[in-house]
Amino acid sequence: MDAGLLTETQLRSALAEQRKWGGRLGLTLVQMGFVDESSMVHALSRQLAIPTVDLETFSPSPVAIQALRADIAERYTVFPTAADPANKLLTVATADPTNVESLQELAFHTGQRIQVVVAAASSIERAIRRNYHGEVTSPTATPLTFGIDEPTFELAPPSETESAPTTSTSRASGHPSPRESELVQRVEELSQQVSSLERMVAQQARSLRAMLELLETRGLVTRDDYLAKVR
Repeated sequence: MDAGLLTETQLRSALAEQRKWGGRLGLTLVQMGFVDESSMVHALSRQLAIPTVDLETFSPSPVAIQALRADIAERYTVFPTAADPANKLLTVATADPTNVESLQELAFHTGQRIQVVVAAASSIERAIRRNYHGEVTSPTATPLTFGIDEPTFELAPPSETESAPTTSTSRASGHPSPRESELVQRVEELSQQVSSLERMVAQQARSLRAMLELLETRGLVTRDDYLAKVR
């Protein structure tokens, strides 16, 4: 709110949604479209004086990856960025650095002291899939990401007689033409639809991982059996 990214009305709405469905407030704000993940990350970093990390371009050391098992990273939605075995110190990226209980559990599981940096939850999940499971990930969702074969169209360039009046009028007035405005609006609508699909797929992936962990705990299935089945 201090940064001007969120209004009091939006905050109250998000708090009501959080009370109804549970979960982290930051995630609720992002899912409701009030704040984007990047803004949330930088707001947390500034407020808590914790550095951020861009996991899309970050290359972790093998020591860091070996210091944290994949199932633990997935359970707590964290990604190891650095490890100091001599001092038993592990640095992890998290989207929720205020969750002290989870960080304490993480320290217990790893037997190391935990230091945190801040990153977006979606980038953490992509980093886990990319570095632990060898998946090819991209921060930008496209229709093909969701198995949708979207038709494409090639627009023929306008003739000089058609384009000249529009261009001169547009330049003279300083305002976009109605067609340009319509295209901009359409692109914004499609971007919002893709963002919604990406959030939905991320939620389904989290649910699937939770179900797999439960089945593993009860001895009903192994991770190797599951991976062999889906490949």
